[in-house]
Amino acid sequence: MDKKKKISKELGENLQVIKDIVDGPKTFDFINRDFKIANKDVSLIFIDGLTNGSLINKIMEYLMDTKPEDLSVDVVKKLLEKRITIHEVAIVDNIDDLMNEVLAGPQALLIDGEEKAIIIDARTWMSRGPAEPELEKSTRGPEDGFIETMLFNLQMIRRRIRDPKLRAEALRAGKRSQNDIAVVYIEDIADPELVKDVKDKIKDIDVDGLPLADRTVEDFLTRNTWNPLPTVRYSNRPDVITSSILEGKVCVIVDNSPTALILPATFFDHTQNIEEYRQSPLPGTYLTLLRFAAVLLSLILPPLWLVLAYGPEWLPKSLDFIGVREMGKIPIGIQFILASFGIDLVRMASIQTPSSLATSLGLIGALMLGEFAVKVGVFSTETIFYMAIAGISNFTIPGFEFALTIKILRLGLIVLVIYFKLAGLIGGIILIFLLFAMSNSFGTPYLWPLIPFNAKALKSYLIRQSILNLSDRRPNIRRSKDADRLSDE
Repeated sequence: MDKKKKISKELGENLQVIKDIVDGPKTFDFINRDFKIANKDVSLIFIDGLTNGSLINKIMEYLMDTKPEDLSVDVVKKLLEKRITIHEVAIVDNIDDLMNEVLAGPQALLIDGEEKAIIIDARTWMSRGPAEPELEKSTRGPEDGFIETMLFNLQMIRRRIRDPKLRAEALRAGKRSQNDIAVVYIEDIADPELVKDVKDKIKDIDVDGLPLADRTVEDFLTRNTWNPLPTVRYSNRPDVITSSILEGKVCVIVDNSPTALILPATFFDHTQNIEEYRQSPLPGTYLTLLRFAAVLLSLILPPLWLVLAYGPEWLPKSLDFIGVREMGKIPIGIQFILASFGIDLVRMASIQTPSSLATSLGLIGALMLGEFAVKVGVFSTETIFYMAIAGISNFTIPGFEFALTIKILRLGLIVLVIYFKLAGLIGGIILIFLLFAMSNSFGTPYLWPLIPFNAKALKSYLIRQSILNLSDRRPNIRRSKDADRLSDE
């Protein structure tokens, strides 16, 4: 490990070292402002654009009024105690730490004759205002959402959890990018082993930068396996994050990303939506069960109908209407594959299309994939109908990553049915169940609380309960110091 270069007493030597590091003429926004404090040469180093100019100007004016007798001894200590009134300050004694701080936004004050520098945090960022996330809308409730500034996101969590046990541990990752990362949890609720595991994996990140922020961090947390089941849940809503933290989960917030990671995240976590919890128990339970049914329909309906299309003799007379009327010019199995690709192409195109053209794209997609395809005999009417039901059901799944996984699994079932008919459907369902049953998210079984079975926890996921009769146990299989949601009184 390279030894850190200490700050010299010679101000000119320090400035030369710093200028050599950033190659001064090639880094126009890296600025040092030289002036005097009590007849001492000093230099303020900062990044232009990350500094609160009005605040720094006031600090400099106050420093320039310092008299020589005020700094006869212990210059750094006296400046901190009597002249620098800003509350966020620190001291560094080496160039490496100084550069890391300045590149993150704070300012460094170097003083001739002193072997330490004062770090002044008077930075500012351009940021947008909080707005309700597009992917997690709710008919009621707060309409604020995370933004790209980590500190502001933590502020939204603090407003909702005023617990002194709430922890937000700051880490950095990326040798060149030095991204700020916060691991957020409640100390006496979260499993200490889970917290340690998450922090250790973040500390082990050994790359130049995190270009995709939270996505890159997830790769290191999950070790980037080929298992398609998402083991981390994303959310842009501070109310969802605080609910997860109160259940004992750990959240990871990465600067420059408006999305937080929630872990562990199981099957039941990925199907939860804030909308159900904004309703009273009966409507909320109805919406919850309907969403689970939609997941099942999205996965099973097209391959199940395809099996019946291949074997119409399995249908009783009363269900003859389910069968195929016109097969179309393309084999029925290929129709389902093409329709699945077509729906995904339209969705991909809609993400890239300006909002002013989104309606036109929808009309073109509907006509090309629907009416025209049926009229020319490429697709059968039933193919469009059942794929539309599956597509709509897939859109009801809150987590985009989990919804995409269901699409891939459905496509796999369709391929198995094409080749193996009923045996392919049964075998595929068994394989999917085994995949879910054998997977885990940070030590939590993916199908918990169904496997292993926990009646109280399963009830809290399936039935929308009033806060008055909510189970006292937290729905968390991980070890927790404070395992219930009731007060200790």
